[in-house]
Amino acid sequence: MEPVPLSAPEPQATSTTALGGRACTNCARVKCKCIYRAGGATCERCFRLKKECTPSASVGRRAAKRRGVSRTARLEEKLDELVSCLKARQENAMKDPDGELEDAGDQGDYESETEEPSVAALTPATATNSLGGTTLLSAAITPDSTISFPDEPSPSEAEELLKKFREEIIGFFPFVYIPPHVTSQQLRELYPFLWLNIICTSLTSPRRRTALGDQARSIVIQKVAVEREKSLDLLLGLLTLVGWSHLQRRDRPFWTLFSQLIVTLVCDLGLHRPLPDGPSIFCAASKDSDPRMTSFFRRRTHEEQRAVLGAFVVTSMISNIFKHAPGLRWSSLFDGYLSNLAQDSTVSQDESLIAQVRMQLIVNQMYDDSWQTSTGGGPPDLYLSALRSQLHDITRHEKLGTVVRNHPMIMELYHFTELLINEAAISKPATPWHEPDLRRFEVYQNCLVSIKAFLDTFFSTPITMYGSMAFTSYPQLVRVMRCLHRITTIQDPAWDRDAVRRSVDLIPTCDKIIATFEYLKAASTLVSPDAGEDESHNWGLGVFRKMRATWQNELVNMDATNAATRETSLIDGAQSGGFTAPVDFSGDPWLSDVLNDFWE
Repeated sequence: MEPVPLSAPEPQATSTTALGGRACTNCARVKCKCIYRAGGATCERCFRLKKECTPSASVGRRAAKRRGVSRTARLEEKLDELVSCLKARQENAMKDPDGELEDAGDQGDYESETEEPSVAALTPATATNSLGGTTLLSAAITPDSTISFPDEPSPSEAEELLKKFREEIIGFFPFVYIPPHVTSQQLRELYPFLWLNIICTSLTSPRRRTALGDQARSIVIQKVAVEREKSLDLLLGLLTLVGWSHLQRRDRPFWTLFSQLIVTLVCDLGLHRPLPDGPSIFCAASKDSDPRMTSFFRRRTHEEQRAVLGAFVVTSMISNIFKHAPGLRWSSLFDGYLSNLAQDSTVSQDESLIAQVRMQLIVNQMYDDSWQTSTGGGPPDLYLSALRSQLHDITRHEKLGTVVRNHPMIMELYHFTELLINEAAISKPATPWHEPDLRRFEVYQNCLVSIKAFLDTFFSTPITMYGSMAFTSYPQLVRVMRCLHRITTIQDPAWDRDAVRRSVDLIPTCDKIIATFEYLKAASTLVSPDAGEDESHNWGLGVFRKMRATWQNELVNMDATNAATRETSLIDGAQSGGFTAPVDFSGDPWLSDVLNDFWE
């Protein structure tokens, strides 16, 4: 017996459900059950609301597509292609005479089905094994690799610039390894943005270097910030641009912005998190998944690991200098990257990178402001002693080769880190002025030893290597001079300021640094093909000239003041330390942004 609608004006009439399960257009719009009246011309709802009842269009059931090949068969076919490609690469790697070629198949980007080739995977005879109809080399070619820049060098000049970067410059910030047999053209086809920044960093012409640097910065903003692209090429190129950013135009400060773009790229590429433990998303998720592919997609390449560690170093340094934004956060995954490079890599420059990262971890702890808020002073003595032991362990003879241990970058960073540890003890409360504190005398003496060792390393570096230094060397030099000024002017009966000036005199040291920058500026102008003035050293000249003028006046006033009066009026100086006369950089937004935090 069919139900009778309650709203029907004619109880004797019978109703039926819409034929074929098709509701009228009005009922379908509100997703209401459509019940047709006995006559079949209109439904109950449309009749009650006095609306026109129009049947909906008939949509036939789609016929399922017949697949000629099953999904399992297609996956097995693709798996066979990948395995054969891996075997071909392994055969090429075994034929390499240097034994340092890395497997490009270690690429761990599980977000893309096309593997991004590695620089180290390029052999003199590039592998052309087809992967789905695309060769390894052509898979890396992007539209950028075919773009010509107005100031780019000739092919022969590009080869020389790449050789200079590979042999001289990269040692100061070894975040990427480029094998000797990789040519400039191969690198450009593989990583066009990295190639552009390498050429820009290695050029001796200030005009061409500035022009290419401006183009590189425009590309970064457009691709990363606007178009939201992500690639290892962009990450490596941006690390090169920021690592030697002191060679670029400094019309406006950009370090913090580019530091955050580096962090963004690392996160967008998924390099800050581990790869999934299960099989690759390109393989069938079943119990029969091939274990070869499961292990294959779990690994990160050494190239990716170096890039992440380099990003940690440069973003941490920028964060410590500007204090505007945090750098890349360290995690246990990065500890694994360090262990992998230490155990598996045969590249000597990885020893420098590992030592640089480990010392940067200590530096970050010394810049941590939580010590001031939690303890009201510096870190505990036991903690400082533990950090000092960690630092000494990094450069032990059995861990670092002689060449790496004697590199200026490693030696300067070692003495700089040691100075930060020693300087942290100065912030601890002092004993009354009439009771000399031998412990504080030891702290001051350790600071002086570290300062002298750092400056001796800086001044003993060959003059030709100054242009290859990464930008991180110059903030370290400023911080060292700040500490030298501090122990030169501090008022503490436990310390002999005259002994400091006899060992390392503040003003003559400033004069020597200024003379070094002036020589570098003049020499760079002479060797420049277009005889243009090199403004990259104006930054250092401006900084140290202003510091020298300020400190000179302060020392003159101190020497003219009675010693007993100084001990009474400046007794708080031994407790707080720091600069008594800040240097004014308000006229230069770049210098103000970089250095104002040093005076706090």
